[in-house]
Amino acid sequence: MTVSTTGRGALRAAGWRPGRDTGDDALRGMLVAVGTAAPNGDRPWEPFPAAERALREFHGLTVPPAAAGAEVAATGSTVNPAEARFAPRIATSFGKAIGQRLFPFGRTDADALLFIDEKGRLFAVDHGGWWLLGASAEEGLTALAEGRAPRRIAPRTQHWQLPRHPDEDAVTDLVKTAMVPVYVLHHHGLLTARSVRFRVVGLRGHGSVRLDDEFPLAPGSLDAGAARLIDDIRRALGPTPLVSAEASVELCPVATGVTCSISSGRQGDQGIGIRLTADTRIVLESEDKLAAAAAEFSSYESRRAALPSPLAEGLR
Repeated sequence: MTVSTTGRGALRAAGWRPGRDTGDDALRGMLVAVGTAAPNGDRPWEPFPAAERALREFHGLTVPPAAAGAEVAATGSTVNPAEARFAPRIATSFGKAIGQRLFPFGRTDADALLFIDEKGRLFAVDHGGWWLLGASAEEGLTALAEGRAPRRIAPRTQHWQLPRHPDEDAVTDLVKTAMVPVYVLHHHGLLTARSVRFRVVGLRGHGSVRLDDEFPLAPGSLDAGAARLIDDIRRALGPTPLVSAEASVELCPVATGVTCSISSGRQGDQGIGIRLTADTRIVLESEDKLAAAAAEFSSYESRRAALPSPLAEGLR
């Protein structure tokens, strides 16, 4: 994001200038945070280069709102690590979720706490959760002053509901449907499935487990892989009945922070459901990829909805 003239004007009004370096004042502010002990006696804050650089440039500023707010209400902020030093637990938890250390940075006029990570990104946390303000301290501070909408950073689950295919039995329909997320998620670099877990549970998911096995995905085309997978699952199922049972396919990837399952027969659901879950790190780092994959799933959902309805509902 390019910092606007309005945003930079708010920084200048607070006393910032290009090349500003508060030197020892910033370091003393960092030492106050570093010397703060947690209730258990630990000292949770560790300085790192990105935090030192940002605090040397912006420490001591009280940045005023620049306008009423371009997208949300504009708010001022104060850059002083002492303002956010007493929240190590939530900062440590979020840092682990995104794979980065955090260091206290300040507070907004709305009492949100500000933190910076090892990549120099500025975050805020309030009663609504964690928010990415900008890819740098400058971007984040000017976004607050201008009222630019932050991006919420939290685990995300999305769901698409598809009608059963009128010309396919339950196993075939589930497996062929699962090949869509196999392709889409791999195409967007979110998940590469090496195998799938096929699970059948009686009483619409509330009864006994009738099958719970992992099946490898064969290399080659998706059509050929689906055909082999269907045969493997049918052999494993044998005479196991699927009537009134929940059957699901879960993609088994190398650990990526993304999970995807495809299910049929779940209590309260009609047809086949696709459920995509992304952890906090993926939401932060791969927002565009997630949006592109979700758009493809929504398009597929619309195409499936246009199919003729099956003659009979439920698993057959």
